[in-house]
Order: sequence, then C-alpha cells, then structure tokens
Amino acid sequence: MKTTSIVILFIVTVFALVWFFPFASTLITMIKNPDQFNSIFFWKLPSLIEIPRNLMGNIIEAQEKAKIFSNIGNSGLYAVLAGSLSSFLAAMAAYALVILKAPGSKYWFLFIFLGNLFPFQMFLIPLYLLTSNLGLYDTFVGMLIVYTGICIPFAVFVYRNYSRSMQFATFEASRIDGAGDWQTFFYIFLPMSRPAFLVVFIFQFTWTWNDLLFGLVLSESKRPIMTAISKLVGQRGAVPVPITMTGALMAAVPTIILLLALQKHFIRGFSIVSEK
Repeated sequence: MKTTSIVILFIVTVFALVWFFPFASTLITMIKNPDQFNSIFFWKLPSLIEIPRNLMGNIIEAQEKAKIFSNIGNSGLYAVLAGSLSSFLAAMAAYALVILKAPGSKYWFLFIFLGNLFPFQMFLIPLYLLTSNLGLYDTFVGMLIVYTGICIPFAVFVYRNYSRSMQFATFEASRIDGAGDWQTFFYIFLPMSRPAFLVVFIFQFTWTWNDLLFGLVLSESKRPIMTAISKLVGQRGAVPVPITMTGALMAAVPTIILLLALQKHFIRGFSIVSEK
C-alpha cells in the first residue's frame, strides 16, 4: 500500500472515530433509565434484560412530554411534500430558463437565486405577518407553502446546473417530431432529470426535517419534530438525559434511513452542484 493511501486511510479512520464517539454515547445513554444514568459509570451497559424495558420506558416518556410521534408525522408530511413540490417547481423553472431560453433567463435566475443569499431569520417577521393576515398561521397549508418556497432557490440552482449538461439535440428532435413544450417537459425533460430530482429531494427533505426556526415561529399545533426536541431540551431540569437522547435519536432515524437508501444519489449531488 502506498504512503498516500495509508495517510488517507488514517485520516478517514480518525474522522470516523470522531463521528462515532457522540453517536455511541447517545446509544449508551438511551438504553439506560434515569436512575442508572445517574448511578453507574457512563460507559457501563445495563443488563440485556433491562435494555428493552429501559428503551421502551424512555420512548413512552418522550412521547408523553413532547408528543414526539405526532410531530414526526407533521415533519414527514412537510418534508416529503415540500421536497417533492420544490423539486417539481424547480424543474419547471430550469426547463424554462435553460431549455426554452425564456427572455431575460439570466436575470430571472439571479432574482430567484437571491433567496439563497439572505439569512432565513430576516424572513420570519414578513412570513409571520403574511400567514397571519391570510389566515394561514398555524395551518398545515401555510407551513407547506413556506417550506416549499424556502426550498425553491437552492432547488433551481441545482436543476439549472444539471439542465445545462443535457443534450439539447434531444429537445430539438422532439420539436421536429411535433411535441409541444409541455409534452417535451413531461415526457423527455423530467425523465432525463431524474438524478437532479432525487438530489434536490434529499437535500430539501433533510433541511425541512431539521427545521426549528420556522416551526417555532409560524405554528403552534402543526409543529415539526425539532420543536418537540427543543421542548425536551428546554426542560432539562425536568426531563432526564436518557429521555432527551431517546427523543433526539427518534428524530434522526428517518433522515438516516433516507441517506442510507439514497446515498449514491446524495454523493452525486455534490458533483451536480459543482457542475457549470
């Protein structure tokens, strides 16, 4: 093995261990009950018989104190629908800007991309006032519109870069064959841009799932999962650490599953973003 390969392997191993340490500590914490967490050595495991009972007890306590499962359901709907809608709308925008070459397409893209340049905190007050005046505050529709709109600028950026790498002869051939713009979009552009769709969906699903800011400000009863976790963390004096860690891991499981299932497309995403 070459020296370079050994160095790279060593660096990757160090990073893996650094990442695994907090994950392992979380797992060890959540399989203990509060009394065991306070009384035994941190890295000592409870007996195998106690682990299922401790874990189930922590899950039940997390649900009772923060309504974990209902918030997970809200986040699931927001993440899936906002990820899908933003991907579809971004596909339409990229098709118009790159393939149809809409007038002023460069300036339209810059206008849309500006949404990525400003901190999200500056949108909070305008969005709060807007959703309140339109009767969309603390509604599922209102939250979905906000999440979809916030996701669109980055989605358009990815789709535009990917669309510029497509073979334009294919679209010209479809026009020669008599296909209209909408037919070309649905039957040629969308199937060809499937990798971009998956990449955008993964990024936007993850961002929406992990959102705390908009969930806290724009909703009270339709809140996403991270608001429930913040409630547990905010009650640290009353909620034992094992219950808080259990809730945090429950919130992380869906995104872990998604990334493991679509990891090839996630890796492809970095190259799509960097394409010019």
